[in-house]
Amino acid sequence: MSGFQEDIKNMLRGFYSISPACNEITQALFVLPLKARTFWNMFPEIGDYEEDFIELFSLRYTEKGVIDMAGGLGYYLVTLYRTLFDILADVNRRRQLLRLANLSEDEFKEFDPLRAWIEISLEYLSKADKDALKILDAIITKLSGKKLDEYVSWDEIRKSLTDIKNFDSSLENLKRFQLIRQESSYGVYVRNCPLLLEFYSDLRTKLKELLR
Repeated sequence: MSGFQEDIKNMLRGFYSISPACNEITQALFVLPLKARTFWNMFPEIGDYEEDFIELFSLRYTEKGVIDMAGGLGYYLVTLYRTLFDILADVNRRRQLLRLANLSEDEFKEFDPLRAWIEISLEYLSKADKDALKILDAIITKLSGKKLDEYVSWDEIRKSLTDIKNFDSSLENLKRFQLIRQESSYGVYVRNCPLLLEFYSDLRTKLKELLR
């Protein structure tokens, strides 16, 4: 392996080590905006450093009691990972990146930050909002085998799920945890659901298991 390829591989390992799945600070920033009470209940240790944390990462309290980003380090760190996840969810760019790092998909499983984030998100939502996983499962079922530019409408998803208590709230959680990305107001496309990617097929199985 060349020095360049080793550097790309080390860069990916570095991204993994401070990714939302592996670093509580990045994770806390990644799920914002969130009601302050909910946020501090989720991350009590960070609460011990509340004032410094808020200032360092340029966060703010809104009039409605929500913690949100106001720019600065927090915003750029989250933007970095959202951009990275976009790349990893794009089959062509992902293939290019792994080729540059001289990595196979099997080798990359050990430190794929998007895979790790999907896993921890599924585990969390299975306890905090199982309805969100039901929506995700319905989306995957409707879009399985379709092309990247095909979509399923929200109306169709809603009609297939009659036991969801608060559809909009659960859908918001899917978006908050990046399990649904950049969806439109009328539906969700194949390209906006990372779990539909073939190299995450085992995580689709995990989703089914969590819903049992």
